[in-house]
Amino acid sequence: MEKTAIDHVRTTMDDVHLVIPASSEFLRALRLVAADAAARAGLDLAEIEDFRIAVDELSHAVMTATDHHLHVTFRTGDDKVVARGSARSRGAMPPSMSELSRTIVDGVCDSFELAATRSEIVFVVVKQAKRAMVEPR
Repeated sequence: MEKTAIDHVRTTMDDVHLVIPASSEFLRALRLVAADAAARAGLDLAEIEDFRIAVDELSHAVMTATDHHLHVTFRTGDDKVVARGSARSRGAMPPSMSELSRTIVDGVCDSFELAATRSEIVFVVVKQAKRAMVEPR
């Protein structure tokens, strides 16, 4: 079985964990924590907003396919922020994202993955500070 980005995200003591019910009324709390994590990673205001949008869209996709709490872990470091969200699956109902949502997330983050098994739905989203990507002259 091939390893994916989802398989490589492990927890550390500096990670921030948020557990919310699978209801869109709790997305506001999730966006606030996402913004804080992105700011601590050194992202600028536009990058912070981009990360919040990506986390929101992916979390909503997971929420449409679960009746269980969503657990999101945020990790910061090296001028980037990573969010990993997971929830138990309903089983036969995989998460779905509209083509518009997928295009939005693809446009506002550096990479993302949304995957599901019979028992779990997982997403990982990565946003790198652009200034960190610029080569010094």
